Amino acid sequence: MPANINNLPYELLSAILEEAVELNIHDNAQYTYGLSQAPEPLQDVRMQRVVRGQVPPDTLAWNAVDAIRQVNRQCHQWASEYALRNLYITRWRGSERWMQSRTLHTLQTNPSSIAVYRDPYYSLIKTLQLFESKPALAGCVRRISFVGYYGADTNTMIFRILRRCTKLEHVMLPWTALRYGTMEDWSRLLGRNEDRHSISSLELLAVDLKQSQIDNAANQVDNKPLSSPRVDLSGLKRLKIFGQSNFMPLTDDDLIAMSFTAVNLRNLHITGTASVMIDGIGALAHSSDETLEILEHSPLTADGFEHPDPTSLLGQKQHFCPKILECSRLKNLSLSVPSICEDLFANVSVKWSGEVQIRTSTVCGRHPVSLKTSEKAQIKFWRILEQARSLMSLREHEGVGLDVEIFINNWIFEPRRYRVHGNLGIAEVMSDGSWPQDKGWSSKGPYGQTGLYGKDEGPYNVVSEDVFKQGLSKHYVSF
Repeated sequence: MPANINNLPYELLSAILEEAVELNIHDNAQYTYGLSQAPEPLQDVRMQRVVRGQVPPDTLAWNAVDAIRQVNRQCHQWASEYALRNLYITRWRGSERWMQSRTLHTLQTNPSSIAVYRDPYYSLIKTLQLFESKPALAGCVRRISFVGYYGADTNTMIFRILRRCTKLEHVMLPWTALRYGTMEDWSRLLGRNEDRHSISSLELLAVDLKQSQIDNAANQVDNKPLSSPRVDLSGLKRLKIFGQSNFMPLTDDDLIAMSFTAVNLRNLHITGTASVMIDGIGALAHSSDETLEILEHSPLTADGFEHPDPTSLLGQKQHFCPKILECSRLKNLSLSVPSICEDLFANVSVKWSGEVQIRTSTVCGRHPVSLKTSEKAQIKFWRILEQARSLMSLREHEGVGLDVEIFINNWIFEPRRYRVHGNLGIAEVMSDGSWPQDKGWSSKGPYGQTGLYGKDEGPYNVVSEDVFKQGLSKHYVSF
């Protein structure tokens, strides 16, 4: 047995130090506090302490390893790697006042306060200065997130920081990084560097900007890094795009440019955006059809539902349903499309598993018509449910779990359980309370209509498919 802790195997020493850090985090302050109202001059304000929010995880980790860093060189190295593994760098928003008092718990009757100002880019600037002066610390970072930095100047600083982080795995950037970043910036981030190391996960977050930021001439720049063959996304395993912007938003053209090299994606998430349509999603899914395991597409508005018919292709547009079938390794699918093919679940060769959620409004065809008015379209939809049940049964016999849910406008269909969830309030009024006779309370929904964020805020019930068909035949309910 080693007499000195430093002589222990590194794995055992690391486990001991991690346990100590977890205990320190539990004992340290995990919340920040503020005042319910800022004291103003010549005003009698009654103030109370309130919880402002949780201390960021990276700050908690840094405080928890403070004592460990001071032990010796080995502990300092371990503590740095632990505390800097995940960094969250956000822009300071201001609107704070500091009370001039040494004892917060004994508030005076008429306390005074001063307005607080900090450089909103303070965290970004200090991180850049630290990593440029201490490259060894930058090498400890594995995951880094930048939130609130959307200008051309701050994006330049972001890429200077990323250049120092030579062992990065996960990066979250503002969407403007695809506009302001140069070909050299992106090629280095994606593997064309001294160590040939590429990130494996990329997240792009989009938000609406103020008009003053949009009108700023310095921000009217688009370096188009994706047009260069040196920007190779083949090392990416996960791509997530979230949010909508009113300034140079990401479009199908960007996703199609990515698809030329993004051939090894396992996770693809495109959510909360109206500027990306089905063509860009299809291009990325097609390029990674042999590796894609998780696909999520939930558009923000109806603008995200451009789904051309297979018999009326225009230009580069293609039908999306066959592209889903090409992704044989899918484990989880959450997809919003205007229509689905009748034989989507008929292909028994697919190896799907996990949860499959399809949000749609009708079925594909030569001339798609609404399920509300077409009896033929309804017959096709019932056939889709039967095929989904057959596929789930087949996968179950193979020892693989598969659960399918189909969202049609306001209704949620569970093929496995022969159930339909939805708001039956109007139907009960139309039937004078005679239908449905057998219903239950639903724990699902309201999830919105066809994957949109608009909510149908009503109490949801659940009935069997046969009861729902009876309601359709009597026009108590409709699609």
